[in-house]
Amino acid sequence: MPAASNLTEYLSSLPADRRDAFDRLMSAVAAVPVPPSNNSFVFLAGQTTHPEFDDAEAVFWKAVEQLHLRSAVNDGELPLVYWGFHSIDLLLRRHSNGILITDRTVYLDDVGHSSAHFATESVDPASIRVAGESLEVAGASVGLAQIANMLEPTTAPDAAAYLSAVVAAVQAAGRTLAGNESAASAEPTQTVEQLVFASRMNSDFRVPSRPKDAKALNKLSAKWSLPADEVLLVSLSSSTFAGVYGIAITNKAVYSKDLMEPLFRTALENVEGFVWEPETKTFRVSNDHAAPTHPAITDDNRDYAMGLLHNLARAAARE
Repeated sequence: MPAASNLTEYLSSLPADRRDAFDRLMSAVAAVPVPPSNNSFVFLAGQTTHPEFDDAEAVFWKAVEQLHLRSAVNDGELPLVYWGFHSIDLLLRRHSNGILITDRTVYLDDVGHSSAHFATESVDPASIRVAGESLEVAGASVGLAQIANMLEPTTAPDAAAYLSAVVAAVQAAGRTLAGNESAASAEPTQTVEQLVFASRMNSDFRVPSRPKDAKALNKLSAKWSLPADEVLLVSLSSSTFAGVYGIAITNKAVYSKDLMEPLFRTALENVEGFVWEPETKTFRVSNDHAAPTHPAITDDNRDYAMGLLHNLARAAARE
C-alpha cells in the first residue's frame, strides 16, 4: 500500500468512523481563534486558504510526514494542527520544526536539538508555556532564537496560549467522542490482515493472502512444527541457511524463535504485550517468553512496532 501523499489521500484510507471523528475534532480546533501574531506559524488540517502562504496544505502535510508518520506509535491518528517553521540543513533539505497535534499524540521536534511525543490526553494545557527563548510542551521545547527576527513581541506567549487552548479543545472533543461512541477506548475491530495492510510496516509482515508470503508462511509453519489445528495469520520473520527466525501469530498463540534457539509460545490470552528490553534486545511477550527483534524494527519505529504487534495479537484472538 503506497504512502499517502496528502491529507485527502490519508483520510480516505481510514474507516468512516475515523473520518467522522476528524470532522468533529476539526470543528473544535477551528473554533479556537488564531492570534494574528501567529498567522505565519499556524497551519490547520484541510486549510485551503491561509492568511500568509499559498502552499499551506503542503506545509501542513510535510509536518505530518516528518513529525508524525516517521515516529507514529500507532496507525490512524488524525492530524489536526501544526505550529512551526522550516529550517534548512547543510544539504539544503527542508525540515519541519515545531509542534504537531493529533487526536492521540502531541509531537514536538526541534531539529538537531530535541524531539518528544506525548499522549494528547495526558498533556496538561498549563504545561504549554514560554520558557526563556523556548516554547515548551510538558518540559520538551522548541528553540525560538532561530526565528527571533520573525517574532512580534507577543508571538511567543500568544503561541503558548493558542496551543494550550487547542489541546484543551481536542481533549474535550475526544472525551465527547469517547462517551458517544467509545471511539478512544474501543477494542480494535479490524482483522489481522486489515491492520497489516493499513500499517506503515505492511511490506515487512507476511500474510497468507499474498502468494509469496503464503509460501514463506508454509515454510515457517513446517520448520517450527506449528500445530495443525492452529491458523497462521501473520509473521514478521526471515529465512537464513540456519533456519527461520522472527515472530508469528496464529489464531491461538504468539510464537517466536531466534536462530539456534528453541521455539517459544504464549497463548493469546496470556500475552502481556511486546515490551522492549534493551539489555537482552528482545521483546517481552510474557513472563517466560522473550521474542527476538527483526531487521525491519529500528530505533525509529520500535515503539510503533511494539504497538502494532500487540494490536495484531489482540485481533488474532478474535479470529
